[in-house]
Amino acid sequence: MSVEPSSVPGHPQEHDSVDLASGAKRAAAAVGIRNQVARIIEAVLADAEPEHEHAREMLRRQLAVYPDQPERALAEHLAALKAATAPAEGTFEAINWVERDRAAGE
Repeated sequence: MSVEPSSVPGHPQEHDSVDLASGAKRAAAAVGIRNQVARIIEAVLADAEPEHEHAREMLRRQLAVYPDQPERALAEHLAALKAATAPAEGTFEAINWVERDRAAGE
């Protein structure tokens, strides 16, 4: 016995084509983002400046933790970089940092 898509509760047939189209758009956007992430990662790892070695090593560690999720690895890397460069909470520098973020709209 087969079940027609329109006979499944909550899944009318006219919505199927809309869902497929929006799903295809989301998939295409994900591929585009993944390509951008790949280019960013390649650029960071290709940077030969000695003063950037620590950042490259941090990115390599995140890529090892999330080998099948380059987007997450890059996001975690960026968050770690921000945390590593942010002044300690409660210091005068931290207060200035927060004020700069607010002024920048973050």
